[in-house]
Amino acid sequence: MLKKILSLITILVFPAIGLAETDVSQIASDYPYKESAILATVLGTPAEQQYKFKNPKGPKVRKFTTTKKIPEILRQWKDYEYGVWTQKGKKAPLMIIISGTGSVYNSGMSLFLANVFYDRGYNVIAFSSPTTMPYIVSQSKNVYAGYIKDETNQMYSLIQQAISKEKNDGMKVDKIYIGGYSLGGFQSLLVHEMDEKNNRRIGIDKSLLLNSPISILTATQKLDGFLVKNGVYDARSLEKYMDTIFSRLMYDKSIQIKDIEFSNLTTSLGKVGLGEKDFEMLTGLLFRFYSANMTFAGEVFSGHNAVGRLSDKKSYKRFDSVSNEFREGLSVSFDEYAKEILYPYLKKYKNPNLDFNDFINEFDLKNSQDFINRNNKNIIFITSTDDILLAEEDLNYIRKTFSNRVLIPFGGHTGVLWHKDVANLMVNKLEEN
Repeated sequence: MLKKILSLITILVFPAIGLAETDVSQIASDYPYKESAILATVLGTPAEQQYKFKNPKGPKVRKFTTTKKIPEILRQWKDYEYGVWTQKGKKAPLMIIISGTGSVYNSGMSLFLANVFYDRGYNVIAFSSPTTMPYIVSQSKNVYAGYIKDETNQMYSLIQQAISKEKNDGMKVDKIYIGGYSLGGFQSLLVHEMDEKNNRRIGIDKSLLLNSPISILTATQKLDGFLVKNGVYDARSLEKYMDTIFSRLMYDKSIQIKDIEFSNLTTSLGKVGLGEKDFEMLTGLLFRFYSANMTFAGEVFSGHNAVGRLSDKKSYKRFDSVSNEFREGLSVSFDEYAKEILYPYLKKYKNPNLDFNDFINEFDLKNSQDFINRNNKNIIFITSTDDILLAEEDLNYIRKTFSNRVLIPFGGHTGVLWHKDVANLMVNKLEEN
């Protein structure tokens, strides 16, 4: 009788628990920025703690050339490049990597991840984020880019084409995985979902989400909060802050470049007068660049139909000064861009029936809840609990939703991904049955 009861408990309980949660107590135990999420985000992982490659290599560079008519001032971004790493003479799994916000296929983190997987025997194809100028100008199907639903449709098409080309050129592929960091992780799941809707035309087996936001708009609001809480509300106050920073570095004789010790950056940055507040400001500013790019490109493509947020100019020549547009662009957060520029554009020119709430929901992973429920064991979610893009409710959602998750109690936003323990972990988790 007791054996029957125990057997029944086993049957009922273990399916509900799902995959055993990874023990994180020994992961990156030597990581130095455990007490500061913003330092971890900005400084990453010390070189001596990073994954060591047997034979790191750069990619074969491929490109998609646009068929759109590109205004002169944007011509330098007419090509959308991506990188390819091929295992020679053997069949191997393929890892598709989508870069994070503002990052191209050969940015530091993208090259690092590509080489981690290549080092472990994978073919790799790495793509630039849809938030980069090469994508916005060359590949986005909308005048104002950034609508995650449309960008995912286009990214799916580009991935299909890239895989087909590499197979024709001799790449031998068995299983196919997709992954990315930050926004690239978010979009990886959307591409995985689209593959299911398209009867697995690509054949994606698993997706790997690294420090993915749950809500893109919540994440960008948190980043903008770094600026607002420190008194930066517009281009003028931002300019004033930057002048203060540069004046301090240029004219304060007590600050010496020789004081910077790369073996102890936390202490060194204190010596040159940069603290956590400054890193918050600079991180918030960095993300403003990306929405500024979308706003500017949209204004240029729109011409006489532009919303005029940055300038009253209706056309640009190749060497026109855009200093004013750049300064004004930094005043536009992605939240403002999405709600005040992108949504009205889509409503007017693309989909007059697009409901505002439906539009907002598409920037949230919860919008893919049914897909996540059906494919939970094939979605690996790795993040830090102090990720600066996650609210507490986001962490609760991750704990409740993703059975195949790893929550590292430090590391900020992507900072600890460089660590050798975490690099090995992400490949190992992907290969679990």
